[in-house]
Amino acid sequence: MNNDSLSLTIFNNAGTGIIVAEFQAVKIILLHKMPLKPLYKGYSLALLATVAGSTVYIFSKAAFNQVSLPQFGVYWFAFAIVWNVLYTMRSAEHRRVHPIRGHSLKMLLLIGFIELVATGAFYAAIKTSANPAIPSFLRNMEYIFVTLMGVIILRERFTRLEAAGVLLTFSGAIVISYHKDATLASYLTGASGLMLVSTVFYGFRTILAKSNINVLTPTILAINRAVFLLVFSLIMLLVLGQGLAIPGKALLNIAVGSFFGPFLTSIGQYSALKYIEASRSAIIQSTTALFVLIGAYLIFGRFPLGYQLAGGALTIAGPMLLLLAKRIYPQKKNKE
Repeated sequence: MNNDSLSLTIFNNAGTGIIVAEFQAVKIILLHKMPLKPLYKGYSLALLATVAGSTVYIFSKAAFNQVSLPQFGVYWFAFAIVWNVLYTMRSAEHRRVHPIRGHSLKMLLLIGFIELVATGAFYAAIKTSANPAIPSFLRNMEYIFVTLMGVIILRERFTRLEAAGVLLTFSGAIVISYHKDATLASYLTGASGLMLVSTVFYGFRTILAKSNINVLTPTILAINRAVFLLVFSLIMLLVLGQGLAIPGKALLNIAVGSFFGPFLTSIGQYSALKYIEASRSAIIQSTTALFVLIGAYLIFGRFPLGYQLAGGALTIAGPMLLLLAKRIYPQKKNKE
């Protein structure tokens, strides 16, 4: 194995299989320094966030089989802080801390509180769902909310083809969420309702991050996110009277998953916003569900039902249609 490779082998406690993930960590982490065109850098970083993000569903679901949500949050985001601090120590430039005051500090705090709702609902949905592929399909609603908010807040242009993409994605989400005897209360407390809440707030988060990316660096945003969620998890742990003791294999799943999730995914997401529009970055990440679908089947032996697959296909096709619209009408949008 090369020195710049990070090889991680995770054994599933339920005997469902082994995940072997060999990741070129150093090369990917330093991707934004490579001599690529800004557009290619943005897409590459968004793709990094997509691949890393897909493993989050698998590792977190495996951990949730053994730990509670507050216990998971404490260890998950504590590890995330460790990974991010190590990342900032890689050079003198990143070790230099710039004071954050005024408007930037308010934005940082606001993004942190938004992350509490968005991320809390996200992991609650994974824990609630029998198959982690379902929340991954529904996560694509975030990209639609990002596009809609980009039009309203950032005044980005919107075409009829993009509108069709929005309708496709929402249609897919409705199909996935369908239950004959479901009530409003069961919907809101189930995976579908939790993902709706999560994606709306994630949409706000992405737009705010895009608007302040030149002042609030990706590393600052990632650490801010992890600190807010760690503190909240500790508070919930105390309120519910739960302990910190968890099984060793759950801790291993959390350690590895937190590297790919709160650390690598966040760095990739925020760094991509420096080079491409928020909506484009989100569209690239809409393919995450494909990787989760394969992983969930290999590790947990679970596969979505036919109607859920059909709905999932729509939630992926919608964002892809948005991307196609931006390629077909780029000059028209610029003229407008």
